[in-house]
Amino acid sequence: MSDEFEKFYEDKESNEDSKSDARVALILVICFVAAALFWVSGQ
Repeated sequence: MSDEFEKFYEDKESNEDSKSDARVALILVICFVAAALFWVSGQ
């Protein structure tokens, strides 16, 4: 997976920023899905 990032980002700093952004986005999606499942199960 790191190889894919290095294709898009030339320098290491923007490469690391992209990974952290992707991680934050993934966490937000997981939280949203968990909240949606909790809300639906509570109906």
